[in-house]
Amino acid sequence: MTIGIFGARPAEKGLPHPEGARGFTLLELIVVCTLIGIMLSFSVPSLRMALFSDPLKSTARNLIGLTNGVRQLAIRQQQPYLLHIDESEKRIWFDQEVKSETVETEETEEFKDRRGKALRLPETVSITGVWVAEDRRTQDQTELWISKQGYMERTRIGLEDDEGNRLVVQFYPFLDAATVDEDVP
Repeated sequence: MTIGIFGARPAEKGLPHPEGARGFTLLELIVVCTLIGIMLSFSVPSLRMALFSDPLKSTARNLIGLTNGVRQLAIRQQQPYLLHIDESEKRIWFDQEVKSETVETEETEEFKDRRGKALRLPETVSITGVWVAEDRRTQDQTELWISKQGYMERTRIGLEDDEGNRLVVQFYPFLDAATVDEDVP
């Protein structure tokens, strides 16, 4: 008589099995398949995103991250900031608004080269327009003012890739959240 996890059963008659040639039980196979399925459900989406990342959507995420970061920086430092958007050079960077003369030299050096650390858009992505408070800006370079409370005017920034896909990133004055729409209004 053998005792297993499902209770006692009589000894099997027939050909003896060598100890190394025993198979797996159905329960063991189900557990292993379930674990493999769980691991694949977590790894496949991240693998898909690593292999097939869209530069247009990535640029929109980076733009939202940069803008929200500058808004948080303005709140932390209690200083107004300017977010510069240069359509011709495909660059976006930020800087403090005009500082007083009592600012320390260390802080001046920290913000001296913001233009060099700009968010550069990929070659396939371009800025199609900037709308601030429902008015379209026609200059190549637009400055967005962010108050020391982190507020900014309602702003929409249009992005387009070489294939004609368009996204519009919209920022709201009093909300940290931004929306991304798939077509230009």
